[in-house]
Amino acid sequence: MCIRDRIKEAQTGLGNPGRQLAYISFTSGSTGTPKGVAVEHRSVNRLVINNEALEFAAGERVMQLAPLSFDAATLEIWGPLLNGGTLVLHPPQQPSTRELATFVVEKRITTMWLTAGLFHLMVDEQPEALRQVRQLLAGGDRLSTGHVKRLLSGLPDGHVLINGYGPTENTTFTCCHRMNNHTVIKGSVPIGRPISNTTVYVLNEARQLLPVGVVGELYIGGDGLARGYLHQPEQTAERFIHDAVLGRLYRSGDLVSWNQEGELQFHGRNDNQIKLRGFRIELDEIETALQTLPTVAQALVLCQGDETGDKQLV
Repeated sequence: MCIRDRIKEAQTGLGNPGRQLAYISFTSGSTGTPKGVAVEHRSVNRLVINNEALEFAAGERVMQLAPLSFDAATLEIWGPLLNGGTLVLHPPQQPSTRELATFVVEKRITTMWLTAGLFHLMVDEQPEALRQVRQLLAGGDRLSTGHVKRLLSGLPDGHVLINGYGPTENTTFTCCHRMNNHTVIKGSVPIGRPISNTTVYVLNEARQLLPVGVVGELYIGGDGLARGYLHQPEQTAERFIHDAVLGRLYRSGDLVSWNQEGELQFHGRNDNQIKLRGFRIELDEIETALQTLPTVAQALVLCQGDETGDKQLV
């Protein structure tokens, strides 16, 4: 094999099945154009196989509710299918909280994932259905401490609530914080510790490691990293960096700090990106689209919340 063929093989992953492309997931882009995140097979395997943070086994019944374009579907689909569990498909419509609760109970769901917003609604309106789920995952935005405490107070022994955090560029989950009915929460709910085959670093602007309690940007490494952005080399080079000491890393743009228990606390963003009902949104992308309209000279998009904590774009 000539050198050119070896280089092509390394780039495409043909010589290693785990490095072959599994899917491309499009997410909001700060330039006004969505970014296609190229995820490899090994990244999906690292998420759902031999992962100590999440439990998938032959007896699990996992509900598939997320849209296929949402990377939470990666966890929902391949978690049971790669571990001999049962994949339970929810009908293709947006359910009410009552309909969702009925489905969970009737189908004997043991594992399910909810966006933070839907989790809060279900705790308010259908908490008993959630408490029947042995492994409940929630995330995509900050979890309300009050809602988490209310659910945990009546959670049966052996059942867990998991706060899952992670950008699409690191294949659904980067960190998890497991909670049960004995968990004590002080302040905000942590995003937890890195899952298997994942490394995380809290760094300052000079890319130096920061001590406990000091806020910095979260950098992520390990097998979950995507190849980069489809046909966007400049965006890829900006976010997927090569550090001489720490290796290949993804700059998340998320501001975090280590707490005394060795877990990460989330503090917000260092840019204009927001999370709304579990979806990552670059406000610049919407502004760019609005400014293409002939009657719009300037546009400004904000994310505002009301007294109930519900957020909307304005």
